[in-house]
Amino acid sequence: MKHIGRRAFLIGAAGLSLVGILKPQLVADWVSKQPEAVQEEQEEQVEPAVAPEPKPVDCDYILTNGTIVDGMSNKAFQGNVAIKGQEIAAIGDFTWTPRAKVIDATGLLVTPGFIDLHTHTENYHRQNGQAEMILMQGVTTHIGGNCGTSVSSIEEHLSGIEATGVNVGLFVGYKVLRNKFVGEGKTTNAQLEAMQERLAQGLREGAFGLSVGLQYWPQHYATTEEMIALCQVLKDVGGFYSTHIRNEENQVLPSVEEAIEIGLAAGVPVQYCHIKTAQKANWGKMPKVLELIEGAAESGLDITGDVYGYTFSSLDLDSDRESINEDDLRLALGHPLVMVASDCWLDKNGKSAHPRTYGNYSRILRRYVREEKLLTWETAVKKMAAMPARRLGLHDRGILAPGMKADIAVFDGNSITDCSTRSQPNILSQGMQYVFVNGQLAVKEGEPTGTLAGQVLRRV
Repeated sequence: MKHIGRRAFLIGAAGLSLVGILKPQLVADWVSKQPEAVQEEQEEQVEPAVAPEPKPVDCDYILTNGTIVDGMSNKAFQGNVAIKGQEIAAIGDFTWTPRAKVIDATGLLVTPGFIDLHTHTENYHRQNGQAEMILMQGVTTHIGGNCGTSVSSIEEHLSGIEATGVNVGLFVGYKVLRNKFVGEGKTTNAQLEAMQERLAQGLREGAFGLSVGLQYWPQHYATTEEMIALCQVLKDVGGFYSTHIRNEENQVLPSVEEAIEIGLAAGVPVQYCHIKTAQKANWGKMPKVLELIEGAAESGLDITGDVYGYTFSSLDLDSDRESINEDDLRLALGHPLVMVASDCWLDKNGKSAHPRTYGNYSRILRRYVREEKLLTWETAVKKMAAMPARRLGLHDRGILAPGMKADIAVFDGNSITDCSTRSQPNILSQGMQYVFVNGQLAVKEGEPTGTLAGQVLRRV
């Protein structure tokens, strides 16, 4: 085959230009009719584009080769997590700058820090608690003021927290409102308006919603209509209705129905706290409770619930009684509308009477994930982090993704365990290797560091 070189090509092209018809398409047609050698020579003149090497990720810490459970229901995968400042800088397969402190997470699970939206720990955190019993379970956020028992002033309390080991937020408590404006008995219109005004103020100061404990004095005096009227403030200002229902025992079903009625009538989200059907006479009612929740959700109500991992409540501690049925607990824990919370309590010195304060999250991971396989790791992490973050409206926490706050738990799935018991409730959990709170190391190599990296969280 005769080779036509560059000179021949230029001569031919010049000939075309002499007749005034040198256009790109005509040249292309001419080249296509030439021998293959001509076309190969033209192709050889085009330099292929070379993708630039990706820049190393600039970060303070790098967690390498961990099994990442991101909280978004994605299947766990192996990769790296980079932390810069307070945020996650990158996730996956990448290189990093030499200045990064490297933590080998091989064989460990890397998850978002857990968010406990039902606690009674506001006084402990006001004392600048290091929160080691919380951190050693992988929990990085506590929301206090539950069951209607909160603080008199949201702003004063939150502003008074100088430093604490985990992120903290609050609810406005109905008990506080009623004690201030009503006390016992029926509420007048003027008293109701005063409670509504104070509730709105607390919500504007950053409270995540209204908490009630309708089982307790003096909250049991509240009527359904009064709750609906207060929840109208939530609809206007923001937040959700967090309810310890009126009765968790013989009247559990009508009490769940009341919570649903309040949410639907006011048009506000509902959080059904520490789901249970307590006392033996009510064991086996959990399927009906969950059916009521499902039906409400199908009707358009934004309703979720939470559960802790024990068969005895704080009301059972003075006896050997177990008022909660294990099968009912499993049904609740496994339901897609139910997340994990602890209902824990701490005094100002960090002591508690119930083992769930020191062990709830570790217990669920040990017993119901690793041992019984009721939940997968992915589902458990979603229930402990992403679901409560969504309920609270925390858009920058609860999942592992670039740009999110670096609240991260790193633990050995084969050894994570609760050590607190009914007789010895104040023993730290084991198996948590590293915990980051807002990008700072709060647990290092299985030991709390004492770092007070927590932040005050307000509803936005």
